Amino acid sequence: MAFDIKGYKIFIASPGGLAEERKAFAGVIKEYNSEEAEPRNVVFKAEGWEDAFAGIRRAQSLINEELKECDYFIMMLHDNWGAEPGTNDLDTTSGIEEEYKLALKCFEDPNLPMKQVVCTFKSVPTNQLADPGDEFKKVIAFKQQIQNERKLLYSQFSTINEFKQLVRRNLSRWLSDEESSGVVGYLNPEETSNSENIASEPDPNYNSKTNDEVNATIEKAWGLANDGKVVDAEIEFSKALVKDPSGYQLLEYAKFLRRIGQLDKAIVMIDQSIKLAEFNNDLELESHSYSQLGKVLQIRGDYDGAEEMYKRTLEINEKQGRLEGMALDYGNLGIVLYSRGELDGAEEMYKKALEINKKLGRQEGMENQYGSLGIVLYSRGDLDGAEEMYKKALEINEKLGRLEGMANQYGHLGVVFHARIDLDSAIEMYKKALEIDEKLGRLEGMANQYRNLGIAYYSREDFDSAEEMYKKALEINEKLGQLDGMANQYGNLGAILIKHGDLDGAVEMYKKALEIDEKLGRLNGMSSDYGHLGIVYNTLGDLDGAEEMFKKTLKVNEKLGRPEGMAADYGNLGVVFHVRGDFDDSEEMYKKSKEIAEHFGFNQILKVVLGQMEKLKKLREGE
Repeated sequence: MAFDIKGYKIFIASPGGLAEERKAFAGVIKEYNSEEAEPRNVVFKAEGWEDAFAGIRRAQSLINEELKECDYFIMMLHDNWGAEPGTNDLDTTSGIEEEYKLALKCFEDPNLPMKQVVCTFKSVPTNQLADPGDEFKKVIAFKQQIQNERKLLYSQFSTINEFKQLVRRNLSRWLSDEESSGVVGYLNPEETSNSENIASEPDPNYNSKTNDEVNATIEKAWGLANDGKVVDAEIEFSKALVKDPSGYQLLEYAKFLRRIGQLDKAIVMIDQSIKLAEFNNDLELESHSYSQLGKVLQIRGDYDGAEEMYKRTLEINEKQGRLEGMALDYGNLGIVLYSRGELDGAEEMYKKALEINKKLGRQEGMENQYGSLGIVLYSRGDLDGAEEMYKKALEINEKLGRLEGMANQYGHLGVVFHARIDLDSAIEMYKKALEIDEKLGRLEGMANQYRNLGIAYYSREDFDSAEEMYKKALEINEKLGQLDGMANQYGNLGAILIKHGDLDGAVEMYKKALEIDEKLGRLNGMSSDYGHLGIVYNTLGDLDGAEEMFKKTLKVNEKLGRPEGMAADYGNLGVVFHVRGDFDDSEEMYKKSKEIAEHFGFNQILKVVLGQMEKLKKLREGE
């Protein structure tokens, strides 16, 4: 039986010194074709100048002609900028820069097949980043250019295995793009919660652990990071680490890497810090290191791993009698339990932290735990109790003159008013928070309040104003290099596009969010992205695509132990089978959804599922 196979060419561009990566690239494509692509009648083919004339370097013009025929472009850079290409129309200084610029032109040309341009950078040792040579300076300048242009995201890798995973993720997404024509569902998952940022205490400031010169370098690095100059900030962190290769500087660097989404490299820094702590028998450093590792694992949705790390640091702090550290640990454990939906356990941890902070007279800690308890009460639907906690936190901040804390609590109070459908009061609170954050120049807080305002305007069905707010939040997240925030805003913009009837645009936004969440290993985000894509595919009548997405989000929610998400996923799958006419499978899914919703008291989901079951019953009676 004859069948068609679709082929896609991938151009791999790199200067010298990355032969091992190029070999791995070809190997991943061969493996992926065999396991995933070929069974679905698709094949990917690697293209590069060495494939055509072994041992003979082709003229750049011939390479460029080959590039124009390719569907995807992946560029790799390390510490070498490459040879000059001679005079060329694109005014470039190396062959790889010429290929990159040409790839962008191909991407923008609707008559050429180029579908995506991907840039990757192989990490360099810290001392080389702190003192780059002439060649590496050119690579850094190019990286800064990409950062400032914001035309595309770039990825970094440290090992061959990380590079292979990066290539495989892209292949998987491209194959999904090829198979998916459209999308959206029925039983909508929850809108993105505007209280998802759990009130957690800031990381300890390790600067005081070192000398004034290094402290100044660290302060400069954070200043650059807050201005959105991520590449320059990383150079300064590297300089500080070279000057003082202590565990505390490793943790400062890890905090920065965690913030910009370089989680693998952050873990490398933390692991080195743990080894130093163990070698020097520095229990305080060991405690801080485990805490930092817990936060990285928490971002990835590995709550079991995060819990283990926080318990380790709690054990150390208990042995040393460090009450302030114990309070931090209880607070972090509360966040893990909250993320799992274990509200009673989270409340217990927050109360333990609050008790210690009261004993120490530590006002900032008390404020933080009142805020955290407010979020637990909000999640239970106890809006009056939540409001009381937020106001207690606000009172402490006003007493201490802590403008940043006041902004946070105004934002939380806005969430309470929002839940009461008092949108005027909610917007008033969000604007108060925004005014303070603007006064402080606190970009992260501004992004959060723009997002909150966007959700409020969305609830008012003022979708144009909501879109404006989401875009402002996205712009700040992009400037700060905050990938998780960018993913959230892409998801919110996807919801706006659905309201505008632009389902293809919504798919694009959700896939952008998914790309980031997969890169971070951020399971909560992935669950939301899969769910929204499933809804869109279902709306477009692509039932197979919808089923695939809902099964993916169900798998993630099962891993996270999120019963509410599982209940919605079973309900969504029931709708897919219902529309397809698979009534037995549909009924089974609805029953699973109903069972979970009844057990945990998810009344909104239960109401929708019971309605769907009644429709199915009437339909079957008419068979």
